[in-house]
Formats: sequence, structure tokens, C-alpha cells
Amino acid sequence: MTITLHHCLDAADHAQRLEGWQQESSQIEAGVFSGEIVDVSSREVRLFRESANLGLSQRMHFPESQWHLVTPIRWSSATLYGADTVTVLPRCEQFWSVAPSNYDLLVVSIDRSRHEWLGRNDHRLRRLEVSPTLLHQVRGQWQLMTDYLRTRPAHEPMSGVLQQSLMRQLEDSIELLLGSGALLGAPDASNYRTRRYIVDRCHALTRSCPDDPPSLMALCHQLKISRRTLQYSFQSEVGQSPVTYLRALRLNAVRRSLLHNPNQLLADAAAAQGFFHQSYFCREYRRLFHEPPSMTRARILDPGCQDMA
Repeated sequence: MTITLHHCLDAADHAQRLEGWQQESSQIEAGVFSGEIVDVSSREVRLFRESANLGLSQRMHFPESQWHLVTPIRWSSATLYGADTVTVLPRCEQFWSVAPSNYDLLVVSIDRSRHEWLGRNDHRLRRLEVSPTLLHQVRGQWQLMTDYLRTRPAHEPMSGVLQQSLMRQLEDSIELLLGSGALLGAPDASNYRTRRYIVDRCHALTRSCPDDPPSLMALCHQLKISRRTLQYSFQSEVGQSPVTYLRALRLNAVRRSLLHNPNQLLADAAAAQGFFHQSYFCREYRRLFHEPPSMTRARILDPGCQDMA
């Protein structure tokens, strides 16, 4: 049994903390990011709890050897993970989601050789039909377990008996949940698929031309949609205008570049994402991350440096 706890102050770092999950997270709300992960795993099962204070755009590829079940403790958005539900993630090359601010999710992973019925229509997002009473009981147990682990003194050794007890409770609760559940197709109306497609394509088109990102009119032309449809799709799926959201993604790309290579010129890092007006870039970067880009670079070059803003 392995237990790890992570507290991250950067969305890009937060995305790298789940071993086996290939993730890229972009901060899309202004503020100082704070995220936490509690990860409990054995060879058979895994439970992790992920939370953050700010909204994120996330792209991920999950381990293909497992089923992944998600249930929210707190998820204010009206899409993707509904309250009092268990969602089974699909088998896919890349999964995209937008997490709202102050989200708190529980995720359980089990080996695909178990409960093979979970593989029905596994290329789609599905939901588990389970009684509200049972779901409340099981989710409450997982929440209490992760609450206990994250408040337990890190320096105190954990006995083998305690580890076995935790893992037995986790195994039993999973079997209880899946032993009484039935698989349903998630609500997937055509207008929902269309909105997701529009946002996803805009994201892809912007990423494909970072130094010369398409204008909103160009995106509308390529997708053969109206400006109003574009606006509505973004507001419905990510809670922001397309200008705000796509600019945030490009600013996050600059930040990841600076974290990866802090010795590069700020102007070069910004220009690679289409920001050629330096005062505008610095203003928008500081608005989103609450620190100037020079401070991001300085923290990597000298981890002991103080805020120079």
C-alpha cells in the first residue's frame, strides 16, 4: 500500500502529481493556485482525492489497465459530473474537461479484469445507477478516509495493521458499490455534443497555430458557425467567453515554457504563443497568475528568491 499527499501552488505541477495519469492543466481563473491530492493505492485498487481552489482546463490520458470511477464531493458546474452520481470515465486517447473553482473529486480505479461489465460502451462517458443512500454511505466513507490521511501527522509511521484496515475498507466499499450498480449511458444530447465539439475544435485550432492564433471570426468561419453559437458554446461548457478562455490557455503555455526553460528570454516565450505586445502580455499574465512572468522565472532559477513584484 502506498499513500502520498501533494500540495501544489502551480496548476502545471499539480497535473504531474498523479503517477500513471498523463495530464496537462491550465489555470483559467485569476488568482494564486492551490491544489491538493491524497493518493492511496495498492496493486489492485486506487483511491485519490483531488481538489483545487481555481478553475482548470484539463486534458488527460488515464491508465488503460483500469476502470476509473468519479464521484464529486463538490462540483459546482452543471456539466460532466453531476451531484450524487458515479461517472465511469471512457477509454480514449485524450479526455478533456473543465473543472470549476473549489472543486473536490473522489476517483477510484480498479483493474479491468474485475467487474468486466463496466466495459460496455467503454468509449463513452457513462454513469452508474446506484441508490442515493448507498452512494452517500460509500462516498462518505471515502471522504472520511482521505480526511483522516491528509490531517494525520506526516512524520508518524503507519502500522501494517492500520494499512490493512484502510485497504480492506476501501475494497469492501468498492465491492458494495459495484455489486449493486447498473450501468447507464450518460445524458449525451446532440446539442451537448455539439457544444463540446465546438470548444474542443477551437482549442485545437488555437494550439496548432500558437504564434498566430486564429481570430474569433476565423474560428467561426472554419467551423461554419455564428459568433453567437461560439459564444454560447463557451459560456455553457467553460463558463467564460471564448476570448478569455483561449487567452488563458496561451498564457498557461507561456508559463509551462518558462518553468521548463527559465533561461529563455521572456519576449521569446511570449511571442511563441502570439503575445507580441510586452506590456499587454505582462499585464494579462499578472492578472491571471497574480505574479509577473519575471517572478515565475526567478522562482525556478532561485527557489529561495522573494516576491519581486
